[in-house]
Amino acid sequence: MVGAHAMTDSAPELDELPYLVGRAWTLGDGVAAEHLLPAAHGDTVAALREQVFAGVHPHPALAPGDFLVAGLEFGHGSATRATARAVRLAGVGAIIARNFGAVFLRAALHVGLPPLQVEETGAIKTGDRLRVDIEGHKVVNLSSGDRYVIRNIYGEALDMLRAGGLTEYSAALRGKS
Repeated sequence: MVGAHAMTDSAPELDELPYLVGRAWTLGDGVAAEHLLPAAHGDTVAALREQVFAGVHPHPALAPGDFLVAGLEFGHGSATRATARAVRLAGVGAIIARNFGAVFLRAALHVGLPPLQVEETGAIKTGDRLRVDIEGHKVVNLSSGDRYVIRNIYGEALDMLRAGGLTEYSAALRGKS
């Protein structure tokens, strides 16, 4: 879980995040980083897009802005920033899981891909329409009417997502000083 940091005067002024709306693609527990992107992957954007989800069965037929929904241990193992970047390049709007591998969680924040911890992921089904309000800490299942609390995005993690990732966040901090 990303720790909640107090907002300080050094925090940059960043725009609020918009609501995200898309379909859910459920994956279950134990999706390893190697399932998302093989260890021997190319470094170009085209290679990352082609190789992402190589070990995920069934392969999600994502539309831009759709969500991956998983259970426990999403992205555990040998995650890298390239792993999270490949998932973002595939068009994933956010990943909603019960918990994440620590390295994948940090890598996702660094590339601006929201890793959202929600306890009730088992209630979400593939094809459900979701509306995600990161600022308001909630996911609304438009298909069922259920609402779920986002438990891990506060303080600096929220600011990093507002900026679009670590590079943009660091630039905003430098610009403020």
